[in-house]
Amino acid sequence: MPHNSGLSSDDLFKLRSMRPGMVVDLQIHSPTLKRRVKTEFVGIDGNRNLIFRFPDESKWAGLGGAIYMNNSMIVRCILEDETGEIVAFKVKITIVITKPSKLVFTSFPESIQSHGLRAEQRAQTRIAAMIIDTQERSHIVPCLVRDISNQGCMISIGRDAKGVRPAIDQELELLIPNSQGDDISLSGYVRNKKEDDTRQYFGIQFCAEENDVAKLLSQLLINNDVP
Repeated sequence: MPHNSGLSSDDLFKLRSMRPGMVVDLQIHSPTLKRRVKTEFVGIDGNRNLIFRFPDESKWAGLGGAIYMNNSMIVRCILEDETGEIVAFKVKITIVITKPSKLVFTSFPESIQSHGLRAEQRAQTRIAAMIIDTQERSHIVPCLVRDISNQGCMISIGRDAKGVRPAIDQELELLIPNSQGDDISLSGYVRNKKEDDTRQYFGIQFCAEENDVAKLLSQLLINNDVP
C-alpha cells in the first residue's frame, strides 16, 4: 500500500483537483544540478503514483542528471479554479519511462503545503443548473455548479452533454432550481475554460451587485441543505 497516511481528506481533495494538462513547477536538485522547470501534469495512478511529463529537454538541458529513480523533487501548482490555492509538496521519483512518452512517475506526497489566492472562499457544491444564452433567451446546455461565491462560480459540462458550449466572454444566465419550485437566476460572463477527459470547466464572473448575489447565494445554500 502507498504511504500517504499523513494526508488529510482536504489534502487528498487537492491532489485530485489537479487536472491533466495543467502546468506545474518542478524544483529538482542533485549533486550536479539545481533547477526549477515547468512541465505538464499527466494524471494519478490510483493511490500509488502521480505522473508528470518529462520536462522539455530542448529548453532545459541535462535534466537526466537530476530526474532519476529515488531522487526527490518539489512540485508546485495553482489550483485556482478548484480551491483557489497554490499548493506545494515533496515527492520521490519511482520510475522514469521513455516509451510511448517520456514520463516521470512519483510517490504520493506525505504532506501538502498550501496558500490561499482568493480573498473569499468558495462553497463547494454539486448543483444541477441550466445555462441560458442571455441574448437569444434560449436554453443551451445543462451543467453542474461546482463551487460558488459572491463574485463568481465554476460550472462543469459533461463532454457527452447535448447542447452548445459557452464561449469566452459570452454573457449567460444560470437557472438553478430551488425547493420552492422557482429558479434562482444568476447572470455573468465566461472568463476562463479548462477541460479534462470527461468534462469541460468554465469560470463565471457574476454581473450582479455583490449584495444581490449574496441574497441569492444565501437562499441557494439554505435550499441545498434541505433533503
